[in-house]
Amino acid sequence: MKRTIFVLIGVLGAMLTGITPASASAVDCSTGTYTRVHNSYVPTNMERGAIDGRSYNIGANMAYDYEICLDIPDNETFTIEVRIYNNGSWSTFVDDRPGDKVFRYSLAPNSFWQVYGTLTGPGSTYLYYTWNEKRL
Repeated sequence: MKRTIFVLIGVLGAMLTGITPASASAVDCSTGTYTRVHNSYVPTNMERGAIDGRSYNIGANMAYDYEICLDIPDNETFTIEVRIYNNGSWSTFVDDRPGDKVFRYSLAPNSFWQVYGTLTGPGSTYLYYTWNEKRL
């Protein structure tokens, strides 16, 4: 009996010391000096617009650089697509890395842009995320 208990304790101890989150991310959105934070949710596995909390964005006569820190549920992927219209042509910025992420994108003067996203996850589920943003 003693031997069984010691073996069980040893196995449990080995399991506990090796536990780390499967998608432990080095990204920590709380360390940035983000000027705008948008908490929201989206249905999984379908593209949605305005995930940055804005239906549309219209730039002035200046160029803009944005830094975004996206906090999403562990083990999920949020594919971001920024569609930018400027002087008669469209361009896109796409980031589809899994897990929390920090990314930047630039906009030309007098541009119009929208942000779309698709959050992977269990079907027919709504998952929460946090969009942290600052203009550089």
